[in-house]
Amino acid sequence: MRLSYATAVELGLKKGKIDFPNYTAYLMIGEKCLFNCAYCAQARNAQSNADLLSRIKWSEMSLDTFKSIFNPTKFKRICIQVVSSLDYWIELNELLSFLKEKEIPISVSIRPRNIEEVRTLFKKYNVDRVGIAIDVANKDLFPKIRGGKYEFYENMLKNVSNDFPNRITTHIIVGLGETDENIVDFLLKMKKFKILVSLFSFTPIKGTKLENLLPPSLSRYRKIQIAREIILQHNVEKASFLFDSKGNLQKLPEVEVDMEEAKKTSGCPWCTRPFYNEKPTEEPYNIPIPRHINL
Repeated sequence: MRLSYATAVELGLKKGKIDFPNYTAYLMIGEKCLFNCAYCAQARNAQSNADLLSRIKWSEMSLDTFKSIFNPTKFKRICIQVVSSLDYWIELNELLSFLKEKEIPISVSIRPRNIEEVRTLFKKYNVDRVGIAIDVANKDLFPKIRGGKYEFYENMLKNVSNDFPNRITTHIIVGLGETDENIVDFLLKMKKFKILVSLFSFTPIKGTKLENLLPPSLSRYRKIQIAREIILQHNVEKASFLFDSKGNLQKLPEVEVDMEEAKKTSGCPWCTRPFYNEKPTEEPYNIPIPRHINL
């Protein structure tokens, strides 16, 4: 298993200075995915460093060592990123069996093989939230960039959310060739399914198929963040948004939202994902402060 850099610092495994509150322990299990997403450092054919997920380095550690040093009082949530390696379920089972006894909410981000895996996470391990990423908000681009059938994962999201409403998260990455209209359509649909959408900005990683693709502009990302906040906070219809002929968002609904709140990292309660999409020297796409609405 692996720990994110900030989590390793919090647990005293690495020396470093963290200039933001870090409430969530980010763990990763599995390595070298069976899938071949064009943007991911863990993809099957990626030539990226094995310790990368997005631009974050993850320190390797044995589960026994983690058990001996983990202090749940240092965090308010645990987030487990599951790489779809051959034996991920064995490793996940061992980790969750240990964490089940700790009084701390657990999120699991996974590409499940079937709905039963998700039900097991909730019912056997008392997981608080499950994240099933779509990543690519354009159905035609999905099989080319992420692989597989878009409809399979959307149907899984819908069916699992019927069983566990308001406990499912999905993720989309802005900047993979989709339009603003694709994203707004997706946000509106997920709200009807009672699914929380978390936003990421595309980050080019050396050794991936899309290493030369540029990230989206910060101005476009801010516009999408505000659109997400409006949809989250208000009952708006697509007709309230104005797009041009290329699907670019031209005008937002005239409703009030907290712009500063919209810029914060979107995700489960206490999620900050610090510098997941950008260098510390740059203005962050996602401000690493917990969102008040989730707490």
